Formats: sequence, C-alpha cells, structure tokens
Amino acid sequence: MEKYYNGTYEYLLEQNKGHMNEIALSFEDREITYEEFHDKVGRYEKLLYDKGVRKGDKIGISAFNTPEGVFLWYALKLIGATTVGFNPIDKKEQIKCDLEISRPKMVVTVDMNYSKFHRCEKALDFTTMTYSPVECFKGVKAKLFYGAAAFLQNGIILPSKKIKRLPELDDLQWSSHNDYNPEQAGEILFTGGSSGTHKAVRLYEHSFNAVADGMEAIFKAEPGMVHLGQIPFCNMAYGRSILHYALSHNMKYALTLKAMPRDFYAEIVRTHANAAVGGPVHWTALVEKQPDGTFKINSEIKPGSLTELHYATSGGEALKPVTVEPINNALRYGGSDALIGDALGATEAAGPITINYPKKHGSGNIGEPISTVKIYLKDGETLCVSGPTVMKEYYGNQEETNSVIVYHDGDRYVNLKDNLSPENISAGEDNLTIYKYNGREKRNFVSGCDNIYPEQLEALLCTLPNIREAVVTPISDEQVQYLPRYHISLIDSTVDEDQMHRIIVSAVKQKFNEFWLPGSIAYYSDPLERMTNGKLDIQYYRQLDKEALDNNLIAQSSEIEAARHLRLQKM
Repeated sequence: MEKYYNGTYEYLLEQNKGHMNEIALSFEDREITYEEFHDKVGRYEKLLYDKGVRKGDKIGISAFNTPEGVFLWYALKLIGATTVGFNPIDKKEQIKCDLEISRPKMVVTVDMNYSKFHRCEKALDFTTMTYSPVECFKGVKAKLFYGAAAFLQNGIILPSKKIKRLPELDDLQWSSHNDYNPEQAGEILFTGGSSGTHKAVRLYEHSFNAVADGMEAIFKAEPGMVHLGQIPFCNMAYGRSILHYALSHNMKYALTLKAMPRDFYAEIVRTHANAAVGGPVHWTALVEKQPDGTFKINSEIKPGSLTELHYATSGGEALKPVTVEPINNALRYGGSDALIGDALGATEAAGPITINYPKKHGSGNIGEPISTVKIYLKDGETLCVSGPTVMKEYYGNQEETNSVIVYHDGDRYVNLKDNLSPENISAGEDNLTIYKYNGREKRNFVSGCDNIYPEQLEALLCTLPNIREAVVTPISDEQVQYLPRYHISLIDSTVDEDQMHRIIVSAVKQKFNEFWLPGSIAYYSDPLERMTNGKLDIQYYRQLDKEALDNNLIAQSSEIEAARHLRLQKM
C-alpha cells in the first residue's frame, strides 16, 4: 500500500522521525522544533478528546496563521475528526451559510471570531470552543490591538466566563485515538469556483499526504529549508497542502500574518525564505507597471536581498504573460536564482495539480502534473483529474457531484472544466508531457457566432499602456446571446477615455477579431475587487452588470447597439 494512504498526522510523524531537533515552525521571534511541535499536537489532542471530540466527528476550525492553529489542525487529524475549514475573515452571513451546509458538532475558533459562531449555536445544534493566539504576538502594542479588535468584533471583553474555552496545556500524556481507514473523508473545505456556486468539497483523509508525496517529482525539498507560510491554511486547500508539504519534508515553515501583496517581499527577506508561493498579485508586487505599459522594479527591492530565495511559484489564477519577464528581472535584481513558475490547482484536488518549474519546463506553460495526479483531457481539451488527491464528493450536494464525475479507462475522474493543451518536451533524459492553460470552460461564452475566452482578452488588455488589470464579463443579449463587457482598472484615471478606447479596439482587432470587441467598457481608478483568497472577484462584476442592465444604464447605449449590429451581420 502506498505510504500516503495513512492518517494525515501519522504520515507527518513518520516523515519527521530523525529530524526532531530541527525547526518545524517559526512565528515572529518564536521557533518550535519538531519535537516540541509533536508534543504540542499531542497535548491539544488530549484536550480536544476530553472535550468530546471523536473520530469521524465534523469539527470546524477557524484559525489564523499562528502555531496554535497548526497544532489544532493536526490534533484533530490525530483524533481522526473530519475538519471543516472556516475562513476567519469571512462575514457572519457567509459563515452562517457554511455552517448550514456542513453542520459541524463543534467549532474551535480564535476568540476574536466567537460571536460569528455563537449566534448560530442553538439553531444549528453545535458548540463553540475558543482559543487565544495573543501570546504569539510580540510586543504590548500588538497584544492591545488584538484585544481591541476582539472587543469590537464580539462586543465583550475576552476571555469571559460565559465563553467555552480550551484550557491551558499541562503535562498530560497522549496517544492516538484514530484507527485510520483509507475510505475515511477527513476534510471539508469550501469553494465558490469561477462559477460562483458555493460548494463544500469533501476530501479524503490521505489527500494532503498524496499532494506532499506527489510534489517531490517537481521540487526536491531538503530538511532545514525555509518555506514562507503566508497562505491561509485554515480554510484554503492550497495553504494546507503547502503547510503539510513543508512539514512532511522537514522544512522550517515560517508562519506570518502578513499575507497582503504589499508585505510579500519584506516577509521573504525577513524570514530568509528559500521557497515562496503566492498569487499573481503577490509576485507582481515586486514590479510597478508604468502608464506607458512598461514595468520597473519596485523601489523597495534591494540588491542582494533575495539571494536565499531559490523557488518562486505563482498559483490561484494564471499569471499574465506580460508580467513574467518583469518579475524575473526583479528576482534577478534581488540576487535570487529563481524563475517564476505558474501552477494550476483546485480545492477538488487538495491544491496543486500541475506545477511549472521553469528551469525544467521552460516558460509559458503550467508544467507537469504532480506524480500522484492523473490527467485526462475530455474532448481533447477539458481537464479531468484522478488519483488519491481528488475529492470524494461535494458534501450534501449529490447532484453537483454527479455533474462532475466522469469515467475513463475504468478510472474515476473529476471534471474541473479548465481547458488545457498538451505539449511534449525533452527534459534531460526524460520525455515529458507539459500543459498550457487556455482558460476556464465555465467562463467561456458565445457572442453571435464566436466563442469568447475572457482570460485571453484579459491577458491582452493587461499588455496595453495604462491598464493595471482587467476582467471581461458577458452581458446577456436576446439577439446575440452575450456581449463582452470590459471592466478595466486604470493606472492614471485622468487618461482620455476616447483615446484609451481606440487603443483597445486596435489591439483586440489585431490579436483576435472585431467580434471580440466590447459591447461596453467600465473604467475604474482603483484596483479591481478580489476575493479573500486573492483571486479576482468575477461574481462582483457580474453583479455590477446585472444592476446596470436592471437600471437600463447600458442596454440602450449606442455602443451596445453597434456591437449587436456587427454580430447580427455575421449571423
């Protein structure tokens, strides 16, 4: 039986044997060895077990990127609980929705978020346990700020006798209460996907083990290497997979609460990170786009400051091709030998599916699959994935589950509805199949007689002068099905919009054809809206479109009429 078919914690413990004196986690000025780490996990497991947590229980966890949150997750894995990840910065309405879908027995949350869960306890029949990460924070000011934020969030001073809290750790002995079953489903994580349909993805207990094992084919991690840990692990599959990968390979995982793009460079430098993963917005923070369309290196980057960084990977959404070389220039300027690589992942596959390592795969592609993932391209282009990383189901939604399950050569696959194209390359003595990302099938739409691929339009628009970023959405039209609407963030909002329009029209005609031209353009002076996971919030702009259509703000415009007439001529 493959070594990753084991409990999440048991797999980790086996991997860490012989490395107990090395550093597992760091946070601010704290460093925690693997021996201390496993001791803490065992103590938390005893506390949770004493509070009634049992194997198979659905237990929610809402935690920040501090050591206590890591201990809690692995302690729940040691018991054999099914953990339900709640985003600690979600609004109470979203949390209520996720609670209604998952129906946990208990939620363990950072005390700052107590009221978000407590208000739903009676109606949904669960209990809330809190813990405080305040001892993690360095300095009196940080602790006071956290206390003030908790008070504003809950309307009470924490801790309170009315609040159920995990007690302080003591010298309790521990032992595993988990008899692992390979069919055990151990994780529930939420995803809206690009379709905006909110779903609860139920993963197997061994899914993150298989990710950690499968990534070895691409990255050869060495004990003692430092991996930056800014991606939220509590509620994101990508964050959990990177955390588990780093710890399973005896690396030092440098936790930080500074997850915003503006902090990315400084945290890489401060933590002496050898490897870092971020979204495109994190890596493009290393450069600054100028109104003329060129890029300059961010003035904060100092020569020689990035010499310890050897692996740089972008995930979450596709890198814009125009940004790749500027980011590499910034890395070189900082002294790094890394080249930026793109990755494709999904919550349904516990995070990474393919990873590009530029020194092996070149640029302009998303690399090869991790070794524990099998890819099948339905109809030659639609991505379907199989293997031990892949989900069991959409929890509580059999109809949605059935809609994505396909079978090929006797194997069960999940259709992710991304469009890829394969390419064969030689890498040393190996012949590899790598993949190019062409966009999401779920975002494609028909305009007249043409298929429109928003990602391709967005990539083009981002190459144009004065355009910071762009989102393309479909406007419903009774005669031609849909018309493209361009949502464009401008670097300089004082630019002449007529001139900007002429530049856009010329570029789109040259790259594609006139049937890809917009039915409407909306300009913004601020960066575009993003979700809490860092991806552009497509649904936000679709809602703006709906409101504009409902209020007849764009339906009768001359621009819309001209775009419709153009397509009707071809039909």
